[in-house]
This record gives sequence, structure tokens and C-alpha cells, in this order.
Amino acid sequence: MKKYLLLSLLTCFFFLQTVHAQEKPTTANSTEVSNSKKKLDYNPWFIPMDILITRPLGLATTIAGTALFVVFSPFIGLSAIAPPHDAFERVADVFIVVPATYTFLRPVGKFLCPGDCRPADIK
Repeated sequence: MKKYLLLSLLTCFFFLQTVHAQEKPTTANSTEVSNSKKKLDYNPWFIPMDILITRPLGLATTIAGTALFVVFSPFIGLSAIAPPHDAFERVADVFIVVPATYTFLRPVGKFLCPGDCRPADIK
């Protein structure tokens, strides 16, 4: 049993190394390098993990955030009495909009959203 656990951990270690440091090009060909970088700005190994793990978790987070927003609505309404009266928008943004944007608008294979992962930040 320990042998299989060790083998699976080593397999995960070797196949899931995704961070690669690269130097920023400083030569005159930097525009060519940046253009070639734009063609493939994600790691193709991320796509199956994104589809099978991250998207379902994002959907579950969106559903849970919507449920929490509904449960906390009376308290949010009480806090919206005082100025600036934008409590519903701020709480909905955190509980619903950001997880939904991460789940449905983010390009497949990219784990990090540009900016704050709001709909205006996704292009």
C-alpha cells in the first residue's frame, strides 16, 4: 500500500510541475517573442485539469455563494440603510459575480484571471 502511495505521489510531483521561470527578452526581437508568446499563453496540460476540477468547483462555489447571498439578504438590507447604500452590490460582487466570472468567462486553461476576475477584466 505504501509503495502505491509513494508511486502516485512521485507521479503527481513529476507531471504537475507547472511553474517555469523565463527571462524577459531585452533584445530587438522582443516583439517577435511576445507575438509568439501571445499565440500560446497557457499550458496545454492545464486544460483537462481545468475542465475536470476547476470548473465544477467554480460552479459549486457560485451556487454556494448565491445561497449565502440569499440567506444573508436580511442582514445585508440592514447594512444598506447607512450610506453609501451599496451593500447589496458589494456582497453580490464577492459572493456571486467573481465566482461566476471565474467559472464561465475565464478562458479554458488559464487559472489566473486578469485584474480582479470581474466581467470587465476578461477579454
